[in-house]
Amino acid sequence: MLRIFAVTCVLTALTGCSGVTYHTNINNDVLGDEIGTYVNKRDLHQFYSDQQAHESGASLLGRIEGESCHGDGRGTNSNVSYNRAKSSAIDSLKADAMRRGGNAFTINSCRETPQSYCDISVTCTGQAYDLK
Repeated sequence: MLRIFAVTCVLTALTGCSGVTYHTNINNDVLGDEIGTYVNKRDLHQFYSDQQAHESGASLLGRIEGESCHGDGRGTNSNVSYNRAKSSAIDSLKADAMRRGGNAFTINSCRETPQSYCDISVTCTGQAYDLK
C-alpha cells in the first residue's frame, strides 16, 4: 500500500510540473548575440606583435581598446584580482576588434587605471587586423 501511495505522489508531482514554463527577460535574439559574440571572440587570432601581424599579410584596421571596471570605488568589491580585471579588459578589447570587422588583434599594453567609481580598473590597448 505504501508503494502505491509513493508512486501516486510521484506521478502527481511529475504531471503537475510538466506544464510549467519559465519566463526570463532574455529573448532568443539577446541569447543568440551573446553566444555568437562568445564564439567569435574565441575564434579571433592573436598576434604577439604588430610586426608579426604585418609579416603575415594582415591588414591593419585601427587601434582598439578594452576597459574593465570592478567594484563601486568604495572598496566593497576588493576581492577582484588584477588578473581577473585584465581578462575582462582583454575580452572587451576583442569585442572592439570584432566591431571593427577584424578577425585578429594584438595587445600592446594593459595597465591599471585609477577610476573613482571602480575598486580596480584595467585598460588594454591594441590593434585590430583583418587576416585573410
